Amino acid sequence: MVEPKKTLSVLQNAIEEAALELVDINDAGEFDEELFQRRLEEVIKLSREDCEADSIRYYRETAIKVLPSMREAAQGFEERSFERWKPAFDHLEMMWAIAQELGEANAKEFDHNTDESTQVVMAALSNIFPKALLVANEIICLLKGGFPDGALARWRSLHELTVTAMYILKEGREPAIAYMLSFHFAARRAALQMNEHAERARLEKFSESDLDGFDTRRNEAEKILGRKIEKDKDGEWPAINLKHRDFAAIEKHVGMDHWRPRYKWASQHTHADLKPVGNLLGMSESKEAVNLVGASNSGFADPFMMTAISLAQITSTYLSLKPNLDRVVHSSVLLKFSDEMSEIAMKCQNKKNA
Repeated sequence: MVEPKKTLSVLQNAIEEAALELVDINDAGEFDEELFQRRLEEVIKLSREDCEADSIRYYRETAIKVLPSMREAAQGFEERSFERWKPAFDHLEMMWAIAQELGEANAKEFDHNTDESTQVVMAALSNIFPKALLVANEIICLLKGGFPDGALARWRSLHELTVTAMYILKEGREPAIAYMLSFHFAARRAALQMNEHAERARLEKFSESDLDGFDTRRNEAEKILGRKIEKDKDGEWPAINLKHRDFAAIEKHVGMDHWRPRYKWASQHTHADLKPVGNLLGMSESKEAVNLVGASNSGFADPFMMTAISLAQITSTYLSLKPNLDRVVHSSVLLKFSDEMSEIAMKCQNKKNA
């Protein structure tokens, strides 16, 4: 949109030239540096608002001309990228549509007259599964936009949802209740934190009545759990569970600890940790390392494969609470589809860049 080098020097140079005109060489033929700095500050103070106004006007006028071409270029890129990866998109979106249909049918056909423990597990899974579908859709959108590293980071959330669902299904009522109640601890903690920073963050504080309500719901949740939640960390899922107090332990308990290296890999793009530019998925086919700040059509294979597997796993988990032949067959079909994604994605990856 602008030329950074020229933009970031032209104003300063012009102001310094104006300040120089206000400083004379003294009788000894020396330049008065101290007087120059004072004059420079005065000129900056007088001209800054005008410079800002001119810059705002310039950026807005330039945007009107430049944004349409930027969007046209982005659309062209997305079309070419989609063409390269179309078989993988078709396969994953087919899986998503199947999972959505199966999940909807599973919820409708659930027998609400079953025992209380099964009902609370179903309530927890019915909260997790739609969120997993949403995250999977977000991954698809990130890939269509050309952001494989962002897609990998969102897979991290899909994996967390999958493992959490597996754990609740395996352990039953106790972690299901803990999961459902964890919101009240997190909400109270968030409210207290917001009030602490409300003034600087320009947010409206919760009233004392609101805070009393958070306390009441927290206290009721503790009664249901049958124990106090004293430490701040204990208010979070899954630390609220007494048997396995961190996510790695939960992964191991449900036989998903072999995913830990990929989970840590996906976390690199979620947090502010240093990651060399050449290690980005979007740079995987680049011949030289550059700072990637936009879209890329490289490195989609891993997010496609990992998302397909997690989508099949969480759908199978959701259907497994009350299994019958139909649920077993459909779960098996999705898992077979997830196995097929590896070959499909690798074929797409081996195509020439669009």
